[in-house]
Amino acid sequence: MSMCSGEFPILNENYKYAAHMVSWVEKLGVPEIPLAKSAFSQLKGYWIEHKNLNLEQLKEDLWSWVDSNDGYNISVPEVAKMRIILCLAYEDNRELEDVGYFEDLLVNLGISHEDAYKRT
Repeated sequence: MSMCSGEFPILNENYKYAAHMVSWVEKLGVPEIPLAKSAFSQLKGYWIEHKNLNLEQLKEDLWSWVDSNDGYNISVPEVAKMRIILCLAYEDNRELEDVGYFEDLLVNLGISHEDAYKRT
């Protein structure tokens, strides 16, 4: 499936930003949590290889993990990483990018502000 730029400008931006987030997750390492590993590999397949995926279901699973694991305490690295993976479950990620939510999670994980906000 080739994406001609200009044809789906919004979608294209979503894919670009998702690829950026995927590369960060790979750099940081996926947490040793079965859901994290399976969700990340599915989301990577979705964004990079354009495989079909029920994003709603995955989002529900990830949110329920967050809700039952002190998921608002983003000073815990696993939690911050799970929330980063959750960012990838949102098809329309323009708003996420606008508010810098993902970047703030990176900063929380000890990444410098400059590096976190740099686009690759």
